[in-house]
Amino acid sequence: MPQYLFTDSTYTIFKENTLPRLALVNMFTENSAPIFRSLHSHEDCASILFVLEGSCICTVGHEKYTLHAGDIACINAGTLHGTATAQKNQSYKIIGLDIKNLHFKGLSPYQLIDNEAYPILHTKTYQSMMTSYGMILLELAPLSASPHEAQTANHLVYSFLFMLHKLIHESKDYAKAKSYNLGLQIKEYIDEHYLENLKLPQIAEALHMNTYYLSHTFKKTIGYSPMQYVTHRRIGEAQNMLLSTDLTVTEIAMRCGWNNSNYFQSVFNNIVGMPPGKYRKAWKSK
Repeated sequence: MPQYLFTDSTYTIFKENTLPRLALVNMFTENSAPIFRSLHSHEDCASILFVLEGSCICTVGHEKYTLHAGDIACINAGTLHGTATAQKNQSYKIIGLDIKNLHFKGLSPYQLIDNEAYPILHTKTYQSMMTSYGMILLELAPLSASPHEAQTANHLVYSFLFMLHKLIHESKDYAKAKSYNLGLQIKEYIDEHYLENLKLPQIAEALHMNTYYLSHTFKKTIGYSPMQYVTHRRIGEAQNMLLSTDLTVTEIAMRCGWNNSNYFQSVFNNIVGMPPGKYRKAWKSK
């Protein structure tokens, strides 16, 4: 029978006196459309999307990526991302992890990777091991109220993050910088002002651009027209408020740039697939 001795090591990838904590586990499939998340970000945690089966398209930052089984999307705090969508005739199963109190050595808090690094990793030879971590976390999720199961899940996340850290620094794509271009300049302006009464001519005037050229450039870079992007950003912010506050739907509509609650609910329903109130209940019942 083979015998293996492990290195006795106190090596850690985390900043001194910090340990990450698993805040949330989700599983997404192509049938998860009723709880679709529009473009949104988290300021107090990092997120991981790990494709267990199939393939899908997800948005991270300003780009859309095609992910296959074994691929991981690394999402830093403050990075916009959206729920995965299926490719034609494709199914998928994804585990989503939200991790608080993460502080890798050499990075800012809640960062999995450098902000300029390529956010998609391929697990390759580690796929089976990391899939096992993911499946056990899904089994533990319904028992998360128990301190024993919760602590077990945290230790599994430590292990998952150690292997992820190794993959990041072995990846040939790690140093692949994102090119800064005009489309991103437009996006930065919209991200700063999307909750205001923003119109296309206003954006064009602020950036000293022709409206047609601005729209064409932005859509080529981001995949949405400027006003579609504004709408998705507002819906994403509304979803965050629905899940993290007790504000009424009308109050949330006003805070997210809509003066008409009925119109907000109509737009929300068209994008998310259900009204805001039902969406809130669906997530809180999970």
